[in-house]
Amino acid sequence: MRPTHRAAALLALSCVLSAPRICRAQEEEAYVPGYDDRFLQTSTPLVYDPGILGAIFQHRFVQPVNEAGGNNLGGLDSGANIGLGVNYVPVADLGFEAYRSSTNGDYELSVKYTFLRPTRKLPLAVGVRAGVDWLTKVEIEDKVGGFGQLLVAATLGDVVTVAVAPTYVSNTPQFRNVWNVPVALQVKLPKRFFATAEYVPRNRDLEGSVGQWSFALEKAVYHHRFGVWIGNSAATTVDQVAAGDFGGGVTDSNIRLGFNIVRNFELK
Repeated sequence: MRPTHRAAALLALSCVLSAPRICRAQEEEAYVPGYDDRFLQTSTPLVYDPGILGAIFQHRFVQPVNEAGGNNLGGLDSGANIGLGVNYVPVADLGFEAYRSSTNGDYELSVKYTFLRPTRKLPLAVGVRAGVDWLTKVEIEDKVGGFGQLLVAATLGDVVTVAVAPTYVSNTPQFRNVWNVPVALQVKLPKRFFATAEYVPRNRDLEGSVGQWSFALEKAVYHHRFGVWIGNSAATTVDQVAAGDFGGGVTDSNIRLGFNIVRNFELK
């Protein structure tokens, strides 16, 4: 065999032997745990792929189900708290988001970085998120506050994801220097359905405060994610959620309905 042929044969053999490793690496890189940029209200550790523009619309009906009755369709005839947001990922693992809640004219600007992406061998994700909230429609001394979050999510058996988001907020309408730890649970269902729940512990410094819970049945379809939501608080921004003082305080278990719509656009 000529040297050039021998070299070509060795190269081909090397490619064949390395192919399984390449496939495994690609499989790990392409691993999708089920969640995207956020769960329900709480951000996940992940950002989208570079060049993706994401848009989110969150709708929370104002009237509680137990007050509405059948004539108001469980609160569906009432007004709503609306949240609109966009986020963009210019480079790998770094995302920027701008979000506005109709309640108190609350603007939230944030940046998120993903330190660790999950793989099939290690289905663990770690990220950090920081930002500011600006309350434009409420008469308080400090309308602008900052926040920081450590975001951790682990997927068990490629079905169940458990997440925690230790959170610090400098100020909310009623409190200063707030710490809380929202938790999330997501279960993969057949046909790209997901059952997602969140819980935020009560604020012991707020009289009558209760934990904030929410649940949604979600469906993912080609760059879209739609979720039918139910919960006892319409809070959507970090400063609204952390202290439990949204709307004067989450002090009862009145149940509200709502929905989330997420749409992603490829700009690159």
